[in-house]
Amino acid sequence: MRVVRAREPGPPSVLEIDMVDIPSPGDGEILIRVEAAGVNRPDLFQRLGLYPPPPGAPDWLGLEVSGVVEAAGPGVEAYKPGDKVCALLGGGGYAEYAVVDAGSAMPAP
Repeated sequence: MRVVRAREPGPPSVLEIDMVDIPSPGDGEILIRVEAAGVNRPDLFQRLGLYPPPPGAPDWLGLEVSGVVEAAGPGVEAYKPGDKVCALLGGGGYAEYAVVDAGSAMPAP
């Protein structure tokens, strides 16, 4: 899948498309096929190298997404494939797919 990474801290010109494997949801997580991603101040600070992703988060940008649930990991009962959702995540939203803790998602309005 395609992701957007900052190859080094800097202006928007440091952003590039990279390819990574589609992640799989773990316990309590959902896999979202991203249809839209937000651009917020922490994303800008992360691109500048001033806001590192939290431990365990992907190293590509993106803290807000909306899209469609593709798969639900073990223990997830609130969402099923096909549900439209929006979510906050620790990183990795600037991608074609994002894994999110199901507790950080909500039905899309």
